[in-house]
Amino acid sequence: MLNAFSAEALKLRRHRATWFLVWIFPIGALILYSVAIIVQLSRGLPPSPVAPELESWLASAANFWGLPRSGFGRIIVTAYVGIVFAGEYAWNTWKLIVPHRSRPSLIAAKFAVSLLLLYAAFIAAALLVNLLGWLNDMARGNPLPEGITPGAIAMAHLQGLAASLPGVLLSAAIAALAAILTRTTAAAIVIGIIVITLEQLFTAFAPALSLYLPGAVEALFNALPGYHLGNLTGWILDGSGRVVPFPNGATIGWGWQGSLAVVGAWITGLTALSFWRFGRQDIN
Repeated sequence: MLNAFSAEALKLRRHRATWFLVWIFPIGALILYSVAIIVQLSRGLPPSPVAPELESWLASAANFWGLPRSGFGRIIVTAYVGIVFAGEYAWNTWKLIVPHRSRPSLIAAKFAVSLLLLYAAFIAAALLVNLLGWLNDMARGNPLPEGITPGAIAMAHLQGLAASLPGVLLSAAIAALAAILTRTTAAAIVIGIIVITLEQLFTAFAPALSLYLPGAVEALFNALPGYHLGNLTGWILDGSGRVVPFPNGATIGWGWQGSLAVVGAWITGLTALSFWRFGRQDIN
């Protein structure tokens, strides 16, 4: 397993997709925030008259973590994981690798390395956003709220990271299974984009759709992961879940344990299907 992990890490850290779909997060944060600081300083804007409240400042400090759990961020994750898994078929290298290592270790290594690289980039970007934001405040003379501690900042980032995990893991599981089933990078990416888009559209419009098929729509709303991803985010960040009213008077509001179980079941099921299908696949 360690050999498979090392080989995968060596391969992916030099891959072009890693630069364009992973390291683009910290690089983009560095460029965008540096330009914003230069523009603000060139305009000679006066400092803020009052310090922001501590809670709002901490939320702003960790606002980068909204990107990985957004639709755009999840599509980037899907594209990268799809390339990682389907690339072996495109390069026709599976037949050279599979005879020398167990198939489960190869799939596990791809999951582990791709997710570790993504989160290394996310963490680097989040820290850069904080550092550059602090430099901007220092340069302009903006006051900082009282009571800021390293522990409070770390906790805000930890909550943001935890809120991003369910969506990122689900997107990776979808992309990996699509790549193994189709054996093509383009198809894996397209399937991932379609699934994520449909999931978000259904979650948004389910109350309206329930006017036509109330029982079926409510059942799907409870069973599919879309609502539960948002519900978990609410519990992690705000301490309260998401309550969705339906036109017939029913309301859906799950505890975090139930939503975690539903999302975990989807991630586990899709990942298990990837292992099972790859284990039975004819590579030659």
